[in-house]
Amino acid sequence: MRRRLLRIAFLVLLVALFPGMALAAPSAEVLTPAQVVEMDPDHDGSTVLVEGEAIGDILRAQGGGFWVNLLGEEVGLGIWMTAEMVERIEHLGHYKHSGDIVRVRGTLNRTCDEHAGEFDVHAHELEILAVGEPIIHEMRPNEVGIGIVGFFIGFVLWFRYRAVRAKV
Repeated sequence: MRRRLLRIAFLVLLVALFPGMALAAPSAEVLTPAQVVEMDPDHDGSTVLVEGEAIGDILRAQGGGFWVNLLGEEVGLGIWMTAEMVERIEHLGHYKHSGDIVRVRGTLNRTCDEHAGEFDVHAHELEILAVGEPIIHEMRPNEVGIGIVGFFIGFVLWFRYRAVRAKV
C-alpha cells in the first residue's frame, strides 16, 4: 500500500514539474492543412506534421526561401521551404494536372515575425508521398449540345438586333 502511494505521489510530482509534456501536441499525428489552420493558438511555435497536395505556383520569399501552397480538405496553407526542398517537387496542382502529395514537418507560426505576421509553417523536412498525374476532363454530350444550341440562339438574336437597328 505504501509503495503504491509513493508511485502515485511520484507521478503527480512529475506532472506538476513538467506540465508541458502532458499537454504537448502529438507531433507524430499527420494533419491536413484544414486541421492545422483550426489548431488551438497555444500550439504556436510547435512542430507539426502536415500532408497535402502542392498546388498553384512556387513563389520566391523575401530573404530567401520559397512559398508552396498545400491543399487539403479545400483549405490552402502556406509552407515556407528551402530551395533544396522545392527542387524535389515535380508537379504543382492546377486544372490539367494534380500536384505531388507531400508530407512536411515544420514549425507552426500563427503570426510569423519573419513574414509580416502571416500564418505559415516553416518546413524542416519534406517527403514526397505521391507524384502528380495529368487530369483528363471528359466532355459531356449534353453540355456540348446545350452550348451549340445556345451559340445559334445568340447568333440569331444578334442578327435580328442588327436588322432592327438598321431600320431605325
